[in-house]
Amino acid sequence: MGALLAGPQQMSLGERAALEGVLCALRPELAIEIGTAEGGSLRRIAAHSAEVHSFDLVDPDPKTAAIEHATFHAGDSHELLPAFLAELARDGRNVDFVLVDGDHSAPGVRRDIEDLLDSPAIGRTVILLHDTANEEVRRGIDAVDLDRFPKVTQADFDFVAGYVFREASLRDEIWGGVGVILVDEDDPRSPDLPARQQRMVETATLLREARNARVGGRPPGRGIRTALSARLGRRPR
Repeated sequence: MGALLAGPQQMSLGERAALEGVLCALRPELAIEIGTAEGGSLRRIAAHSAEVHSFDLVDPDPKTAAIEHATFHAGDSHELLPAFLAELARDGRNVDFVLVDGDHSAPGVRRDIEDLLDSPAIGRTVILLHDTANEEVRRGIDAVDLDRFPKVTQADFDFVAGYVFREASLRDEIWGGVGVILVDEDDPRSPDLPARQQRMVETATLLREARNARVGGRPPGRGIRTALSARLGRRPR
């Protein structure tokens, strides 16, 4: 229980529990995190993984840099990640686990997901995505044509629901939520089946409708652009 509460975190308790559960079940040999921040989620990934590579725009702080089993890649993930994945593919290596929590712009989210799925190194992989309830992030997710990847066997972007903030700085903005993409090239999805779940109304849609009813059409909080700037700063993850 202490592991869920210790250290800096931006994830909610439920999101942290989901991350911990997936990692406990998977025990990754090789893992990737996109978006290091202050290393809250990275500590848990590293605790369960033999090797983890973390990508962020800047070098980690000293405490984060000391995390065992972690290698840090500073710079633009849209440049560094494809090159790293190509190196893994050349070596015949498979990435077991990925957490995507870096660029929160719609084009950036789309590119991170497509860079991953385009790589042969993502062959038998669990991909978790954070902040899937946020409108900007969700636009990026929705722009990805998952059905063109037969190796994507299932995808659910409300694996853990997001939330509407009530604290003043982010009032009525929607953040959080964890999505999951399951990849298995050895047992690909039937071409007549969609990759994305179709049975239920997506929770992010319901959250937006409820928030809009709550605010009566007023712009939420400080606005998405300001919130994104804060989210992408050096706040704890």
